[in-house]
Amino acid sequence: MKTMTPKEKAIHLFATFRYALSRKDAPLAMCKDNIAIQCALIAVEEILSARPLDPNYVDWDDCGATHQYWYEAQKDEALEFWNNVKSELQSL
Repeated sequence: MKTMTPKEKAIHLFATFRYALSRKDAPLAMCKDNIAIQCALIAVEEILSARPLDPNYVDWDDCGATHQYWYEAQKDEALEFWNNVKSELQSL
């Protein structure tokens, strides 16, 4: 499976929540879109508060090949990804 970009992940989360909301009776499509974005943002906030490690694009050699540095680089990459997803959601 291909790793998603932050924009692709934001659209995927939005579409997932929008689909879930479309199965219920909601009066307006725009209302459903706004709720879907809010639900996706809540999910991303939960991921960020859990200090994510995935996805990561870190190579051991890029961080000096020691576990201590690799872990920090992995965490930084994941946090950057999920913050970018959050930004993409906010721009929808």
